[in-house]
Amino acid sequence: IAMPISLNRVQPTMAYLHLNLQKGVMSVVRFLLPYWLRYRAGIAKIETRHIDRLVQLTQQFQAGKVKYILAFRHPAIDDQFAMLHLLSRDVPRAAAQMGIKLKQPVHSYFVYDRGIPLWAGKIATWLYPRVGGLPIYRGKLDRQGLATIRQHLLEAEYPVAISPEGGTNGHNELVSTIEPGTAQIGFWCAEDLEKAGRSESVVILPVGIQYQYLGAPWAKIDRMLMQLEKDCGLSKPAIQSSQLSLQSQERYQRLFALGEYLIESVSNHYKKFYSHTAVIPPETESLHARLQALLEQILHVSESHFDINPKGSPVDRCRRLEQSIFDQIFRTDIKDINSLSVLEQGLANQLAKEAHTSEWHMRIAESLTAVTGTYVKENP
Repeated sequence: IAMPISLNRVQPTMAYLHLNLQKGVMSVVRFLLPYWLRYRAGIAKIETRHIDRLVQLTQQFQAGKVKYILAFRHPAIDDQFAMLHLLSRDVPRAAAQMGIKLKQPVHSYFVYDRGIPLWAGKIATWLYPRVGGLPIYRGKLDRQGLATIRQHLLEAEYPVAISPEGGTNGHNELVSTIEPGTAQIGFWCAEDLEKAGRSESVVILPVGIQYQYLGAPWAKIDRMLMQLEKDCGLSKPAIQSSQLSLQSQERYQRLFALGEYLIESVSNHYKKFYSHTAVIPPETESLHARLQALLEQILHVSESHFDINPKGSPVDRCRRLEQSIFDQIFRTDIKDINSLSVLEQGLANQLAKEAHTSEWHMRIAESLTAVTGTYVKENP
């Protein structure tokens, strides 16, 4: 039941996943959380710092004095489990140490991309609404999603958690461009409170999330690096030096060379097979500039398919492409797919396949938006 749906064929309109919070389900998830963290997410230990501010805000929230948004960093897909651990275990423990009594359970609603259940499968589709998930479409003005978030921030029994970055970026230290939605929702909440004649203040509390390895995983990194080289047809010997400084230098040189090879190979692929869709950028020696040129090249392929004019940042463009892909697969203009003739269904399926193929390009571009070309050198 965890298999995702097929995006290679036409689908009915993507239904809005209405919140259906069930405290019994929440209790089961909280009970299983330590096992999930250790054995599925690979998280052996969690440390929290400066948690007193969150404890005090939770106390004020439960007393009806404040509304708050948890604006959390989003480096990885396991962040949701770290946040659940923070609220369900760390906050109550810290509150007890501070002599503060909190109403249980300590929890939050959380905003998630409506597209996640498409790859996470039916379990996520069923589970998210029952543990406080509020879905949003990232690539369009989702009036229903925004109205629901706004309503729950104003009236519901828990605060709301949102990632202002809008998605994962794979970096511990680097913050992606902050999207304006979280701040806007905070302003809307303040306006709603004022209209209702209520005196609560509105706070946006940043929550940083970072991951560290317990021990240096260099042997696994070396194996992964060598496998990537092998996949690219670059057969090289294992790192031989016994000096740590020389090992680090060799790793970076091989990683950099692998990056240059990938950029050149993929750029040549797009120039050869997709030259009719994009303006070929001039060659440059800067790795960062070459990355940006490749990103532009790939985005143009998907944008030309949907006849979208390039506008905004690469992340904005990826969001619009994602929504165009959804619109071509999840058809709002077809009320009943089963009522289509064989011809109509075949044409609709072909359109969905083309959209799904275009998504492949968009996902590559999306991953490149988080690559700087200098990060590893600065933080080996």
